[in-house]
Amino acid sequence: MSRATVIWLVARREIVERGRSRGYLISLLFTLVLLGVAFVLPSLIGSGTSLRLALVGTPPPGLETTIASIATAQDVKLEISRTPDSATARVQLKDKEIDAALAVPADLSGPGTLSFEQAANSRLQLICSSAVVYLRAGSTATPPQTEIVAPQSDADVAAMVFANAGIVLMFIGIFTYGSWVLTGVVEEKQSRVVEVVLSTVRPRDLLVGKVLGIGALAIGQLAVLVGAGLIASQATGQVVLPPTTVGAVAQLVLWFVLGFLFYATAMGALGSLASRPEEASNAAMPVTMSATVAYMAAIIFVVEDPGGLLARVMTFIPLSAPMVVPLRVALGTAEPWEVVGAILIMLVAIWLLFEAGARVYSGAVLASGGRIRIRDAWRARR
Repeated sequence: MSRATVIWLVARREIVERGRSRGYLISLLFTLVLLGVAFVLPSLIGSGTSLRLALVGTPPPGLETTIASIATAQDVKLEISRTPDSATARVQLKDKEIDAALAVPADLSGPGTLSFEQAANSRLQLICSSAVVYLRAGSTATPPQTEIVAPQSDADVAAMVFANAGIVLMFIGIFTYGSWVLTGVVEEKQSRVVEVVLSTVRPRDLLVGKVLGIGALAIGQLAVLVGAGLIASQATGQVVLPPTTVGAVAQLVLWFVLGFLFYATAMGALGSLASRPEEASNAAMPVTMSATVAYMAAIIFVVEDPGGLLARVMTFIPLSAPMVVPLRVALGTAEPWEVVGAILIMLVAIWLLFEAGARVYSGAVLASGGRIRIRDAWRARR
């Protein structure tokens, strides 16, 4: 048989056996649960960070002290600064140097204005309103008006939701199905089934078939989740899809495939170093930790500033590109040359990793008696 036929037979075996298992259906439901949790995670992580308030012009006497006292009483970390005028405050809001700007007449002749960039912060609203009302002599005084400098449209909000959903699905899919490759390699090695299989199949073809077969199941799950989400959003009319939707979906699928090939190949190669399932997680720790760090950096830093320097650098790093590029495309901040460059770098990285991973897999998959070192597996290539 040709190598292509052998790879197809191995891939089909993985699809049939794992695709009809109860674990595959459970993973679909589990993914939906984690997807909902992931939307809450960024706000929970950011809840303990300091808020930054700028006082515009010459504030009334006692305003800064009163605001600081109220913030302390409410256990809110607040950094208060001064800015000369409203124009400067708007620039600072746009550059995310501050979270809000409060402009109140020095003589308290008016309630003033509390400005935000895209969305109001309820904690800052409460603190500033309480301070102004207190200084203007009691509960009958009017609190400052809230101003949104650059309000988000429905499409902007949908783009952010879509970007977060995409990055969550990317991480869960790569992590879940990459682990299937890992455990599959170890289980076959422990049961010595691999010795029978390798009598007719090359180690490299076996690894490729496993990655492609399980990858097909992963893509199937991704298609179901993305399709269901898009259909539901249009049927209910609650979400206005952004103009970047088509490109974002295409980028999500593309980078899911690239990311899965990259991480699953690494997991399969490192899994062959272990002789028992309990050793597998330790063997694959470098891969799982890298994926987790890339995911956390994406949802914390890249979502906050998708056009910033850190997001651009992570675009060209193979470990983080599968998490970052589709997110930036969904938010409309990725330049075409950045996307093309990241794809080319990723393809080269996958090819290099596959060559190295196949060699490690070939040298380690038949070894027994404990965990084998990468150096020994590299030298013992079949």
